[in-house]
Parts: sequence; structure tokens; C-alpha cells
Amino acid sequence: MTSKERILAALNRAPVDRVPIMEMGIDWAVMRGMGFNRYLDMIEGLDLDGVSVNQALYFLGWRKWVLPHVKYYTDEWGVRSRFTGELLPIPVGHPIPSPGELKNYRPPRPEKSPLLRAIRYIRRRVPDRAITMLSRNDFAASWFLCGMDVLMVAYIENPDFADRLAEMVSEYYLELFRLCVKAGVDVVFLTDDYAFKSGTLFSRNHFERFVLPWLAHGVRAVHDAGGLCVKHTDGNISGIIDLLVDTGIDGLGPLEPAANNDLVELQQAWGDRIALVGNIDVDLLSRGTAKEVTSATESLVRRMAPRGGYVLSSGNTITASVKPENFRAMIDAGRAAPGK
Repeated sequence: MTSKERILAALNRAPVDRVPIMEMGIDWAVMRGMGFNRYLDMIEGLDLDGVSVNQALYFLGWRKWVLPHVKYYTDEWGVRSRFTGELLPIPVGHPIPSPGELKNYRPPRPEKSPLLRAIRYIRRRVPDRAITMLSRNDFAASWFLCGMDVLMVAYIENPDFADRLAEMVSEYYLELFRLCVKAGVDVVFLTDDYAFKSGTLFSRNHFERFVLPWLAHGVRAVHDAGGLCVKHTDGNISGIIDLLVDTGIDGLGPLEPAANNDLVELQQAWGDRIALVGNIDVDLLSRGTAKEVTSATESLVRRMAPRGGYVLSSGNTITASVKPENFRAMIDAGRAAPGK
């Protein structure tokens, strides 16, 4: 099987020749520690099955020259973010800090997204890999624009504002998903985080009222365009996992184990409806030994692979703290495991 065929088969819960391996993101420090200077060279050198179009943005155009030398960056939405040394920046400035400012706000145009150029480039460069795309959908896109505290208060005191904000960002992303899948994306990861390690950020009722309908729209848009959809969220999502599955997602993950996400138990409960992605502990990858990582990976894959519908990855992303030798140990152990 090609890498693309392997990923798509696993997410469709069909037989594979071996367990596929992919990561939502791999920090540059780890990449260099493994002897690679270019992201796509690393993907091919390690024979990873999925390639993230989002990381391609860092080496296309002006970003590769500017971003290493700046502390702050304002994106096309007007959201100001701070770089911390990790792969992903942290939003610190919001263009709609109060409900009254929404009426004058104009969102960007999805057809102008820099992702589209990156997708076409990757499809030409590595045609046999599955192209994955990380994207906000509704909740994260909304709070990036107004701030988490403003959005949470709006759920109680100003639901009309929350609805109008969600409708605006959802309209953008529904069209973006269509364009990106048409350009060559195979798998869309919806990355809005919904939980702490101890539980969800909001009540189940608020999730059903303000978030779930827009999430369902996003999943349907990806499917209508011909792509597959994986839902990612940090934290303990046990209180809403049934609602996530009911949206029709193809997969769920990578499900950090520190938030009480037992992949084997989740596969037993939901494996007949969704595939699972994950979930080697990032803390183990950062602090443990290569031998410990190999043992943990072999154990997880041995229990997950026989039922199928499984993609190996870390429990989140490969952060700067991960030891390069441990990441390689995880990959080697995973690749040695047979599929179903």
C-alpha cells in the first residue's frame, strides 16, 4: 500500500498492510535533532504516512525568513499571536474584544488562504503521502477573535453575539474545507480544543447549544467535498464523546493519555463507528528512554492493531521537548507492527 492508501484505509476501518503513522505537527528542534533540515525530507526519510500542509507554510514564501526572527505575528483574521519557541504560537490579541465591534468586522476570503498554495506544492512533491490539514472550525475560531473570557460570558449573557460570531466563522471554514479538499487535502483535523485534563471547558448543555451544530456542519462539509475528518481536542472529553461521534467524524485523536484517555477502552466502546489516532504519551517521549518508548509503543500497537481502524501518533504533537531518539524509537516500533 502507498502511504496515502494506508491512512485512508485505516480511517475507513479497512484492512492495512501495517499500522500507519502520522503526526499533526513536529517541532523544528526535533527535526534537526534527527538530522533533517527540511520538513518534507524528514517525512520521506522517516517514511511517515501523513504530511501536514500547515507545516509547509513555514517553508514557503516569506514565512521561512521572517518568523524565526519575530516574537509576534498577526494573521489574516487580525488575531495577534506570540511565538514561544514551540511550533504553534499563542493568541494574545483579539480583533473583536467586545460584541459591539462585530458589525464592523470583515472576515478574510477563503480563496485567498495561503494553505491552498501549500496543498498544491505538497501534492506535487510527495504525491503518495496522505495530506493532512489542521484547521479551527467554530469554537476556537470564535474565541481567537474575541477572547475566551468574552465568548464564555456571551454563552450566558449574550447568546446572540455567540451565534452571529459562530455563523460568520463557520461560513468561512465551510468554504475553506471545500477548496482545500478540492486542491488535494485528504484528511482534515478539526483542532478546536474542548477540555481540560479534568473535563470539558463548558457544560454539556452549552456544548450542544453553541458548539455542536457548527461542528456537525464542518464535518459534513469535509465529507461533501470528498475528504475524511478527524476530530482533535485536548483534555478529558468523556462527557461529550458520544456527541462527537454522532457528528459522523471518521476518526478521533490523538487523545492525550494524561487526560484519562485510554485508547484501548475507547476502541472497545467506539471502534465500530470511528477510527482512533494516538496516543504515545508526550511526557514519556520527552523524559523517558528509547527502550521505554519502544516498549510502550509495542504494547499499544499490539492491543490496537488487531481490531483495525488505528493510526499511530503521539498523544498530541511532537513538541520541542521530545527527544529525537525517542521519536525515532516510536516510529521504528510502530512500523514493525503488522496491520489488519
